[in-house]
Amino acid sequence: MALSAAPRTVSGPLATSGHELASILGGTLLVDGTQPIRGCAVDSRIAAPGQMFLALPGAQTHGIHHANEALRASATAIVVEGGDTTAEIRQALSEVELAVRAAGASLISVEDGRVALSRAATEWRNRFAIEVIGVTGSVGKTTTKQLIAAALGGESAGCAATPGNANNEIGLPMSLLNLRDGTVRYVAEMGMYVEGDIRALCTLARPRIGVVTAIDAVHAERAGDLDAIERGKGELVEALPPDGWAILAADDLRVARLATRTPARSATAGHAATADVRIVDAVVDEASGHTLVTLQVRGEAVRVELPLFGLHFAKAAALAVAVADLCGVAPSEAATRLAAVQLPSGRATVRMMSGIRVIDDAYNAAPTSMAAALATLAACRPHRFAALGAMGELGAYAADAHNAIGHAAATSGLELLIVFGAEADGIAEGARAGGMPIEKIMRLSSDEAGIAAAVGLLGDMAASGDTILVKASRSVALERLVGGLAARWSEEAK
Repeated sequence: MALSAAPRTVSGPLATSGHELASILGGTLLVDGTQPIRGCAVDSRIAAPGQMFLALPGAQTHGIHHANEALRASATAIVVEGGDTTAEIRQALSEVELAVRAAGASLISVEDGRVALSRAATEWRNRFAIEVIGVTGSVGKTTTKQLIAAALGGESAGCAATPGNANNEIGLPMSLLNLRDGTVRYVAEMGMYVEGDIRALCTLARPRIGVVTAIDAVHAERAGDLDAIERGKGELVEALPPDGWAILAADDLRVARLATRTPARSATAGHAATADVRIVDAVVDEASGHTLVTLQVRGEAVRVELPLFGLHFAKAAALAVAVADLCGVAPSEAATRLAAVQLPSGRATVRMMSGIRVIDDAYNAAPTSMAAALATLAACRPHRFAALGAMGELGAYAADAHNAIGHAAATSGLELLIVFGAEADGIAEGARAGGMPIEKIMRLSSDEAGIAAAVGLLGDMAASGDTILVKASRSVALERLVGGLAARWSEEAK
């Protein structure tokens, strides 16, 4: 699938003056500068020349107190919310106005900063005929987004992607506004807490390809039950045009049946025999720390060597190859590009410490991703250790989900299972019920004392050639354990 017409690539300013920007934002012009405005920042520390700085109120401070820093970074417009009329904010606004005039910049007041940001991003997106690939899913969306962007050639091929996990009502429109000149494809990660979130993001980004990776109980405390999560994730495929494509994970029943909810055509990727891009084989190579995947695309075998360690990466690779194939990139070329992909730390990153493989997957956790990580660990030899924390925001599914992970850990042949915090007690209980000897299960607090104890245990027990999995939801902050292990073994190596 290719664009139906020659793309109008991203270029030029969002606005050439404060007057024009105020019109786009639906705001009130306080100071009319004549400098062009392109892009947006909400953090003055990363404001770039020519951007507008959106001074939003925050939990700790108000953005208006950092507007002068943005001006010193050569921002050309300051956008403030006009609803806060406290004496402190009025004084700060007066000072900002003087600095704006001195810098020749623009100052605009809006009723709601988030609404103004959405208006700007919508206007910007509507100017360009770029191909947008939306990616959502309870787990795996950030990884899949990264692999899709790599398979499409990355920035050198005019393909951009949302940075990090900037997948909400602030991150995604900012990512759109900050697209580089020459962008022709944009991979947009889309997250949700409640139904309607993804629909709003689709209104902004207007995807023509939609990828759904998985449907799981992530954020169930806020989103509701699995049916509500399925409806919310399905908003992506519902928003696709009839000439678009929905790319669905074939092995997830809830995802696969979204094909009935889209006006677009659909294709699947996964292990299922009927998948359009089928995973024939996936193995982890302990020597290289890579994952070797064999795909079948229209009867042709495509081999992908991912510089990532985890059997679950095979699905992300299959989805990425499916998207690339639709966009006119040969599967073999996509496979070659995937051989150089990189993920942010904390997402199943492999770190070698004194010959011991530490799988740093501390950024996030959900039932499906936790089970997949344990399956990868079970394939490692000779000795295996797991340090696991709670999976957050599972709501009514939490007890059963933690117990099931404990059962999975019991069948993984672990030398030691460390469980952090009372919220994850269900993992320990499930492991014991699954037949794991009690002496191989250690419950620790998730505070610094618990982390230090885990460093001592693992440091004493693990030896060169062994593998340690570290995984939990972000709130547990198990990156502290990874750092502690690195410090211990680096000190021992001296």
